[in-house]
Amino acid sequence: MNDLFLTSTGPKQLGTVTRLVSAGLLVFALSGTAIAQQDEEAGDAEAAQQTDETTVESTGAPVEENEVAEDADDETNDEQATDAQADELTARLEEREAQLRQAQRELTALRARLPQEEGGDLDLDSAVNSARLTAEAIRSARSELLQAGGSDAALEENIDQLIAELARDQALVARGRGDTLYEVRRGETLAGIAGRYYGNSNRWEAIHEANAHVLRNPDLVWPGLTLVLPR
Repeated sequence: MNDLFLTSTGPKQLGTVTRLVSAGLLVFALSGTAIAQQDEEAGDAEAAQQTDETTVESTGAPVEENEVAEDADDETNDEQATDAQADELTARLEEREAQLRQAQRELTALRARLPQEEGGDLDLDSAVNSARLTAEAIRSARSELLQAGGSDAALEENIDQLIAELARDQALVARGRGDTLYEVRRGETLAGIAGRYYGNSNRWEAIHEANAHVLRNPDLVWPGLTLVLPR
């Protein structure tokens, strides 16, 4: 058996084997390189994925939480604004209701001072009683003014207001009775008024009787006092 390496074809076969071995080694080397590159790429991909996950964990969640927190703050602000508007509307409503109640009280008081033919609730007896109470208030205020030495601006203003109120009361009484009004002037008496109005001073008793609800003493009349003069 001839030795393979001693034949005439030995050098060719040796070169072929050498090339095959070299090619195999090259393939192996390239395969190793490819595998290594694949491993490296896989490692890079895994690292990148881990980095992305870390980024999402480190940045994504807080951002989402911040957005949720901002949304919650916005909702809270909206609720607070709504509550403020509701409180303001409630305050306005309460104010309007208070004004309405005050207007109703004033209307009731006004109707109580108007005769029935004018849409009020006042009858003659009520008008007479109102005038009586006002006259008593005037007497009380005049007594306080005398005790104060006859000079007190606040009391004097109060008396003037009461005298004006009495005039309104007496006007309603006169309307209900069909009588005439007369305002007493300084220095006048019932007898003098009767003489001037009726032509007979003895008729002062009729004037006193018609004004018994405001005059306790026929001799005590004061300037500004409104009397009802019967026909």
